[in-house]
Amino acid sequence: MVCEKTQACPMMKLFRTEASLAVWKAMYCESGSGRCERLKLARSGIRPDDRMLPNGSLLPEPPPRG
Repeated sequence: MVCEKTQACPMMKLFRTEASLAVWKAMYCESGSGRCERLKLARSGIRPDDRMLPNGSLLPEPPPRG
């Protein structure tokens, strides 16, 4: 089942290379959306943190600019 939120998912902007993103998309967005923690939260009415990966882990905060 392909995830209905793939196009609008903030996770898509987290990766610098298409190859890295392709791995996550293949594992969660294109065939395993039922395993995606982001989607589970969204369906329950909770907006997931933009830094959350589909496995539920959070990417670190970016360093402050300046």
